[in-house]
Parts: sequence; structure tokens; C-alpha cells
Amino acid sequence: MKKIWIGITNILIMLAIVLFVIIYTNVDHAKIYDNQIKTFEGTATRMNNMTENYLKSEQDICDNWANYINSKSLSMAEALDFIITSKKSPYAAAHIVYKDTLVGLSSSASIKDNTNYSISYKEIGLFKNTDWISDDYDSINVSRTYTNPTNAIQSLAFSRRVKINDNGVLNDAYLLRVIPTSIITDKWAKTQEGAEDIELSLINKEGNYIIRDQAYKNSNFYEFYKSYNTIDEKGLDNLKNTVNGKDGSFEMKNNHGTKCIIAHTPVGTVGGWVLLSYIQADHLSINNDNWLLVGVIVFGLIILFIIDLIYMNHFYIKLKYLSKEADSANKAKTDFLSTMSHDIRTPMNAIVGLTTLTEKNINDVNLVKEYNRKIALASNHLLTLINDILDISKVESGKISLNPMSFSLVEMIENLTNMANHLINDKNIEFNFNTSNIDYEYLYADKLRLNQIFINILSNAIKYTDNGSITASLNESKSESDEYVKLTYIVSDTGIGMTKEFMEKMYDPFIRETDSRINRVEGTGLGLAIIKKMVDLMGGTIECESKLDEGTKFTIILDIKKDLNHNNDNINDGIKALSDDYSDIANMNILIAEDNDINYEIINEMLKMYNINSYRAKDGLECLNMIKDSKPNQYDLIFMDIQMPKMNGLEVTKNIRGLDSDVKNIPIIAMTADAFSENIKECINAGMNGHISKPIDLNLVLKEIRRIKEERK
Repeated sequence: MKKIWIGITNILIMLAIVLFVIIYTNVDHAKIYDNQIKTFEGTATRMNNMTENYLKSEQDICDNWANYINSKSLSMAEALDFIITSKKSPYAAAHIVYKDTLVGLSSSASIKDNTNYSISYKEIGLFKNTDWISDDYDSINVSRTYTNPTNAIQSLAFSRRVKINDNGVLNDAYLLRVIPTSIITDKWAKTQEGAEDIELSLINKEGNYIIRDQAYKNSNFYEFYKSYNTIDEKGLDNLKNTVNGKDGSFEMKNNHGTKCIIAHTPVGTVGGWVLLSYIQADHLSINNDNWLLVGVIVFGLIILFIIDLIYMNHFYIKLKYLSKEADSANKAKTDFLSTMSHDIRTPMNAIVGLTTLTEKNINDVNLVKEYNRKIALASNHLLTLINDILDISKVESGKISLNPMSFSLVEMIENLTNMANHLINDKNIEFNFNTSNIDYEYLYADKLRLNQIFINILSNAIKYTDNGSITASLNESKSESDEYVKLTYIVSDTGIGMTKEFMEKMYDPFIRETDSRINRVEGTGLGLAIIKKMVDLMGGTIECESKLDEGTKFTIILDIKKDLNHNNDNINDGIKALSDDYSDIANMNILIAEDNDINYEIINEMLKMYNINSYRAKDGLECLNMIKDSKPNQYDLIFMDIQMPKMNGLEVTKNIRGLDSDVKNIPIIAMTADAFSENIKECINAGMNGHISKPIDLNLVLKEIRRIKEERK
């Protein structure tokens, strides 16, 4: 009984869908038809804009001729010599005729006599009414279509009044720039590529054709309309007012009784002219016969109905499986949020608590130093958590990308060893970092992501190793391409190791192994997921060997492009740490563009500790003005915030680089909370010399200052 009701329900649903399809198809057809008319009107407007621009450009050429002739008091022969010499268009001709006699000379010889350059407009009638020729140089003086007396080609003429010098006497004359109407129709044809069904014509306000398409059989558009459409005189007057007044469209029947759409757009540069766009309505509409569509839908619904009955149990089982997976994913995210909440609150609690203790023990210098050290550790851990969360968010949304730049591999190794030595201070760990075959110091890759890979793998080893040893190695070898070098990075430890079960899912987001030893270690379970995504994005490989309670070994292999623009000699002499003596950068003058008072106070006090002078600009515009008003070498460097009022840091940098004076070359370092690799690339592209992300690392600030000073020597 249940199956019968299921069948009846399915049949009723199918009938309802078929009825809906029929109704929807009709409604959708009407909408599509209306949209196509709007598109057609838009095409007509585009054609009209092109026509207006073309008419204006031709009139400008005619005006330039006229201005030159009048300014130089040229004779007719001299004027035509000038025009023949200056005109670039092979299709354009120039005619000059006296106002009183309407005879003169042409720049082109007659097709009947190639030695005859004389011209006469007595029989043409263009000058019976000269209202179309204005002395206002903002107007376009263009004639109706007429037959060019020199070559019998249908043409338009652009005109201006000129003064012709006849033996010292200036006589009034008309200068004509004559253009074949085929030039405009050819431009229409190129402009309407993809819309070849549209036919174009130009009419004046009375409806007389200036340029007529073959679709119209009369010499007057309104006469053509009356011949094949029913309309009274009042309706015809309304039609004329509509066509001459504004853009729009209307329907009409042509001489074959076929329904057509006419789009009308007044030509703004020529008073009284209207561009008509003509298309048959059946070229816009869609096929009204949708029974095939209905039949296909009915047949498809029947097939689906049969499939529903056969595979219902299969789908039910699959849905149960997917439901379990969704529950598992939701549980993983819930666990992650719980862990993340705990891990974020832990360093926050330390920061808040230690700040309170610092205030209460402000006079105990040693105790305050210890509190500050612990606050710095908690702050760095909190920053790592935030960066991991942001990175995994970008990974899951597919928005992560690589932004390659030139960087020093030696410098990266220094940072790695310094970071590792700092982290193992409180642990009983023997740490070694080995390098070999480093033939190319300068490489070209996403430095931020590569550094992230190296640091995360090494910091994981340190986290999960309390006693024993950690060995890291980095070496170069030959790649398949001469433009690249193969980097092999290996980190092995004698830490707690991993189970085989966990290793199968260790690259999944939000996953941490359940182990009392691991639960003591702060983290989100995102590090390996991020590393795996970065390695894949860079076209490399990552392999892991691990045994529980014995240790773990990660091997990462990447092909990195060489940067041959740098000198790579003498780079295997060992990794040298920077000197702690910063007297070489004392007394430097640094301009700090920072709108936040606290942020400025922090960097200002940091610089004071090393006898560096700082000056502040509270917004982007103030920074730009201070640089404009500065003398060469008044400031050694600018630390530039990005998000500032009045003008952001990128705009300020671009403006500084565009200045005419030497101050445009001042080094600029971004100092901003925009810390993603695409933000760094944006800063470099704007003309900056480096990037420091907030929160500020003092060692990195000093290193950048020293680098800038060394580069400017």
C-alpha cells in the first residue's frame, strides 16, 4: 500500500513539474525577449556613440584646416596644397567653393578628366539653405548625403566658412571635407561584430534618410512606417516626437509584414539626426515550441522514478555513511574550537596575569625582566596560534597562493638556527644544524611560505622532544632543470614519535594525537596540514618516518628557482651571526608613518634604545608632504604603515616614487599588520624596499635598518 502511495505521489509530482515547466517556459521566454530588446537597445547606443565620436573627429580635422587657412590668408590653390600635404586619409577629399558663385577647386581630380580640379556646387543644392553651417566651433556642420561631383560617390560633407585671399582681397568661401558614406557604414559593420543581423540608418528630424539601409524602401522613414503599419496623424506625430526626443525602441512591420524592432538614438553631436537600428523580431525571440523539452523532462522524470525505486536502499545506506562522516567532521571542528579556545586563553591568561604582577612589582628590576620575558614568550605563542588559524582558513577556502621573491638562503638558515637555539634553552636537547653543497645562496621563491615550512617542521621536533637530540640538515643538489636547484631539508628527532594510525591522518586539519604527553604541548593541530598544503603548492614532496617513543624524521624535497642576478661566490664559509653592536646605525633619522599613538610610542622607544632619531607622520598625506618638503638625505629611512587615514601607505609610496627630486629614492619599509605573502608582494610592487609585520620583532627591525644602511653605502 505504501508503494502505491509513493507511486501516486511521484506521478502527481511529475505532472506538477511538467505544468510548471510549461508555465515557466512561457514566462521565461517573455523575460528573455525583453532582455534581448534591452541588449539590442544597448548595442544601438554603442553604435550611436561611435557615430558621434567619428563625426566629431572628422569635424575637428575640417576645423583645423579652416583655422590654418584663415590664419595664413591663403589663396585657394595654397589652401588646397596645404590640405593635400597634411591630410592622412586616402578616402577624404577637400572642396573649396566661393560663397557667391559656388564654384572652386577640389583636392581630387575629376574621374572624367584627371587634369581637371575645378568643382561646382551650383546644381547640388547643399547651399540653398546654409543654416547647417554654424560659426560655433563646438558645433558639427555636416551635410545630408549627396553625390560627390568629382567622383559621383554618395558622400557627406563637413564644412566651415573660410576667407580666401584673391590678390589681397579676402573673399568668403565654404571649405568642405568630403567623406564617402561607405566609411561610416564600414565602421558600423566593424563595431557590430557578433550582431550582424542589425541594420543601421541615419535620418533627420523629418524622417528623410541621410544614410539608408536596404531594409527601407522609401526615401522617408515615416512614409515607410505609414505604408506598412496602421497609424493616424496624431500617432505619427507622437512617434516623431519619441524618435527625436530620446533613446528607446518600438515594434513595426516591414514591407513583408514581418514584425521588426526599431531602436532609435538621437545623435547628440548633430541636432535633428537620429540613428535607427533595425532587426527582425524573430532574430531576438526563442523557439516557442517547447513540447520536445516537456517530453524530454517527462521521460527523464519517469527514469528517475524507476531509479528511485531500485536504488532507494542504496541511497539510504550512503546517506547514513555521509551522516556519520559529517558528524565526525563536526566533532573534529568542535574539538578544535574547544582546544583553540583553551590554547588561546592560556597565553592570554599569562599575559594578563604577568602584566598585573609587573605593575605590583614595578620596583623589582630582575623580577620585572623575568615577567617581561614570559610575556614575550606568551605573546609569540599567541601570534603563532592566530597565524595558524588564518592560514588554515585560507587553505580550506582555496585562496592561498605563492608570491615569489629573491631571498638569501644563508639568511634563512641563520633565522632557523637562532629560532631553534631560543626554543631549546629550557630543554635538555642536543641540537645540530648541518648544511652541505650550498652553491647558490640567492634563490627565487615564496620566502614566507618556505620559511614557514622549515620553521614549523623544526619547531614540531622541539615541541615533542624533551630529552635527546635534534638534527636538521639542508643541502642543495642538481635539479632536472638548469634554472632550478633541488633543496633537501631533513629534520630528525629522538622525541615521542607517532603511531601508525595517527600517521595516516596527520595531515588532516584539526587533528592531534590523543596522548597525555601531547596534551601538555600547546598547539592547534594545524601545523602539519598547513605544511603539507604549502609543499604541494610549491610542487615538492614530504615524507615522514616515525616510531612511537623512538622519534620522527621528516624529509622535504623542493625544486627552487635560482636567482642568478646575485653573486653566489664564497657562501660556504659558514653561517655568521650579526654583531650585537649596533653603534653603526646610531644617529640615523627615521620617519615613521603611523596613525596609532601606541604603535608609534612602541617603535619610537625601541629606536631610542639604539640612539636612533625618529620623526612621526600621523597619516599618509602628512607623510607625503613631509617628504616633499624634506632636503636630500634628511631622512635615512621611512617605516610605512599601510592602513592609514587620508592616504594609505601604498598610495604614499607610489606618490613618493613619482617625485622629481632625489628624495624619491628614500628607502621605505612596510611596518604593518597585513602579514600575508600577497600583502608583502603588494608592498614590493608599490615600490617599497622591505616588509616588517606587526607585532614588531625588534631584532628584525634592527636587521632591516642595518641592511638599508649597508645598501646605501
